[in-house]
Amino acid sequence: METPEEAGAHLNKLHEAVWQLAAINLALRDPATAGSELRYAAGQVVAAAGLGSTDERALRLGPGLAQLIDLQGGDQTKLASQTAAPILQAAALLSGATDWTRQDDEALLAQGRASAQGAGPFKMFAVPMMEGLGELLAAPSPVMLDVGVGVGAMAIAWCQIFPGLHIVGVDVFPRALELASRLVAGADLADRIELRKQDVIDLDDRDTYCFAWLPAPFIPPNTLEASVPRIIAALVPGGWIALGHGKFGADPLSDAITRLQTVAFGGTPVDNDQAQLLLDRAGFESVVTLPTPEGTPGFTVGRRPPRE
Repeated sequence: METPEEAGAHLNKLHEAVWQLAAINLALRDPATAGSELRYAAGQVVAAAGLGSTDERALRLGPGLAQLIDLQGGDQTKLASQTAAPILQAAALLSGATDWTRQDDEALLAQGRASAQGAGPFKMFAVPMMEGLGELLAAPSPVMLDVGVGVGAMAIAWCQIFPGLHIVGVDVFPRALELASRLVAGADLADRIELRKQDVIDLDDRDTYCFAWLPAPFIPPNTLEASVPRIIAALVPGGWIALGHGKFGADPLSDAITRLQTVAFGGTPVDNDQAQLLLDRAGFESVVTLPTPEGTPGFTVGRRPPRE
């Protein structure tokens, strides 16, 4: 872009893109949260964007958007949360929130609900590629470690798709844990989800968990490095870790945005090779970065060696 006209036109498209996301959120969210006129105006934006059509003041979702909602369990409010999360996070950043503890409740809840959408696809696609994990999760009273449990939305989703699963969720952020307590109680899962105010580097459990989730974008670099040896000791022999991280290498703009999103709130930017090295050094075996669809995080997994 070498002229001010080109730069201005590009910025205008970005402005419109933000409002398109907002319109999708308004059109898909619980109708009780927005008036009919506002929802209709939002629906017109969705239709003009090629994602649906309007008929008698009602929005009909296009086949692609409808199928995307079906792939995420059929609840369109979940997709609404995904569209809200980046807007709320960016707004928090521009308002001076340079770490997760300074975001407001709505931003935290939106991020939690967006993250929770990964539980179903992980069960369907990732678990079969992780030798023995399916059997461990199907055993009597399996236990999962959720590091950075946040508002608890992902823990709830895991419990819903694995009926016998118990989860220990650790976090250092009291306000997120307060929100998590409410969500867990509302989902009637307080007997299966234990919430701890605990730094993962202080974890002293041994041979306890069949699976551990560790999200690098929410974990500071020093904590991430120190946590992996703690986690391998806390897993049962043959248990697995999934290290969530950004995807790099697609194109310079995507890489730069992923790095900004991670650094902005104190997380650790980790690529595939760095994630694999981190797990290798801690003694994990079968370390591999799993293929994931566009728009989803990267997952590098590793297995604690089974006892001979």
